[in-house]
Amino acid sequence: MIYDLFSSSDYHYSNFQLMNLGVWFLGFIWFFWNINLFFSSLNRIGIFFSSLISWHYDNIKAACFNQIKGSYIIIGGTFFLILGCNMWGLIPYIFGLTTQMVLTFTASWILWLSIVYSSLEFSVINFFSNFTPSGAPNYLAPILAIIEIVSSIIRPLTLSLRLSINITTGHVFISLMGVSSNILLAVIILMWGYMLFEVGIGFIQGFVFSLLVSQYLGEHV
Repeated sequence: MIYDLFSSSDYHYSNFQLMNLGVWFLGFIWFFWNINLFFSSLNRIGIFFSSLISWHYDNIKAACFNQIKGSYIIIGGTFFLILGCNMWGLIPYIFGLTTQMVLTFTASWILWLSIVYSSLEFSVINFFSNFTPSGAPNYLAPILAIIEIVSSIIRPLTLSLRLSINITTGHVFISLMGVSSNILLAVIILMWGYMLFEVGIGFIQGFVFSLLVSQYLGEHV
């Protein structure tokens, strides 16, 4: 079988058989076992996730809680979903879900469309009035409105592209280092350091994705 640099983003090259099923099974056992510990006492895992949720909540509450109550359930869930998919994709022979535009664009499109639909249900006039900048000359208003509408429509595309390209780039670099590690032993040490760097990138991309969605939600009329 011939592999290329993008094999990590190809489902057919991932070993999604007995090994992955075993990992999924152990993951579910670990998850349900820690759920009991998390709600029964504040152990280290519970304190970590509680601190992470509080940090994420404090950073995006100003953007997304102005109009819709309970919106953090969606924003926070999106953050942890993207974060989990990014971390899961770093495991060797595991299919990277967030490298696929099918997943990222679908998630972005659903979130964006939900915000637009809610705004239209709330007030159609106020929704379309946001596309015309205040104080703009009358002869420029139609052109500016068209530009704003186009920029709003392409938001799901730019949101999904940002996530997929950044994660795919990291996987390509890891593949390059994996090929070079057969020749240079020092590359192995560098690859472990870069893996830690990719963990940080995966966390940042999950946060940026949820932050941008919260900013779109902050524009809700």
